[in-house]
Amino acid sequence: MTLDPDVAALLGGPDDSDMDDIAASRAVGAALNAQSNARRPPLAPGIRVRDTAVPASATHAVPIRIYQRDGVETPSGALLFIHGGGFIFGDLDSEHDRLLTYLDLADVTIVSVDYRLAPEHPFPAGLDDCWTVLTWLVENAVSLGVDPARIGVGGASAGGALAAGLALRCRDEGLTIAAQMLIYPVLDDRCATASMATFDECDPWSGRRNRQMWPLYLGHEGEAPVYAAPARAQDLTGLPATYLMSCEEDPLRDEELAYAQRLLDAGVGVELHHYPGTYHAFDVIAPDAAVSRRAFAEHAGFVQRRLGVSR
Repeated sequence: MTLDPDVAALLGGPDDSDMDDIAASRAVGAALNAQSNARRPPLAPGIRVRDTAVPASATHAVPIRIYQRDGVETPSGALLFIHGGGFIFGDLDSEHDRLLTYLDLADVTIVSVDYRLAPEHPFPAGLDDCWTVLTWLVENAVSLGVDPARIGVGGASAGGALAAGLALRCRDEGLTIAAQMLIYPVLDDRCATASMATFDECDPWSGRRNRQMWPLYLGHEGEAPVYAAPARAQDLTGLPATYLMSCEEDPLRDEELAYAQRLLDAGVGVELHHYPGTYHAFDVIAPDAAVSRRAFAEHAGFVQRRLGVSR
């Protein structure tokens, strides 16, 4: 396998996913976000971004960021998006540029969730935060200019796991959503696939890191519940239309391809987009590469088809 030269050139940067030194990795991630924020140009005319919080209890509120664009026909669809970071890293800035790209290409409102992170807040804290925000989005759809029948969930990496777990919970609790978009998602705590072994030591994400992540996320050793590791779900029927993206040189590749096949076998409509010559999170690490721009356009195209309105 040969990496796309445009994305290969960006490997080897600062490590912001070291499970052996969480505090230092979080500091690296914060510094990288600060650099990105300093370089970021002002928002384009007509783009509205605001931060707020959704009450979850008397003592806890979930921070969110709402993205909207002037000129979009209302009610629009909406995408609840969940950032990655191994359940341990990341915040609202992690996917800011990605979501501005989606906003430019799809006629939707986007809500980004700053869920509680492990290991301080193990499962199900992060999923519960996402559920709180999703139900708030449904309940407040009219005031946000959103059509409650066109709300979908999406996420990247660990955010993809949370989105897939959220979709399962929605099905089980009778909350209908229109789509799920799973971008190189984490799905299976068993870590037993061929790709997991092949890329046991691999940047920017490895099988070794993946195995370290699960007990930190769960708060214990042993099997993960279905909503934490969606690949453990026995029944995938009744799930919404799905976009699933996988990368060739990614330890998560095989569990993603297997999940896509199982969704198809369960009668779920699936768009499977496999990117040769790429690694985990290549589109974040090398956002200006041609293959990354193509990926963003395909993500936004799915969102537009499933949640937006015809242009």
